[in-house]
Amino acid sequence: MNPYSPPAAAPAAAYASPPAYAAGPASVSESAIEFLRQTRPWVQLLSVLAFLGSAFMLLFGLGMTAVGFLASGGGSKAAQLAIGLVYIPISLFYIYPGIKLWAYGSAIGRLLASHSAVDLEAALGEQKSFWKFCGIATLVALALYAIAIVVGAVVGVFAAAGKGL
Repeated sequence: MNPYSPPAAAPAAAYASPPAYAAGPASVSESAIEFLRQTRPWVQLLSVLAFLGSAFMLLFGLGMTAVGFLASGGGSKAAQLAIGLVYIPISLFYIYPGIKLWAYGSAIGRLLASHSAVDLEAALGEQKSFWKFCGIATLVALALYAIAIVVGAVVGVFAAAGKGL
């Protein structure tokens, strides 16, 4: 083998289009459908739990806010109002993932009936939106935790310095 010889032409088969992986232009494999069929009840359960959790948190927030308005004590009244006013937006925060999970479960149901790649893509799109939301929410929560730790440390240092420790 001469390292200085010109390269040989590649065979025509090297430039052929890749093989099709689906059984047809718009079908989905039975094993993929079976995996999603087994996933659907759990997705729907978590969706319903997200809606229920949101509803209970909203009721708790409204209740704490009402108790805060009706309370007679100064410090406890402010604390109850603050807790209630924090729980109300947090309760609304859980609705979006519940909606996305419900839409994912519904798309799986359509896929089970049609075996269509379009319905599979719709299901995966809903799942992607759910996980994107979870990722962003996790990053925001981590940032808030970091801020709370720094603020807590600073407040602790100033409180200790004020007492002459």
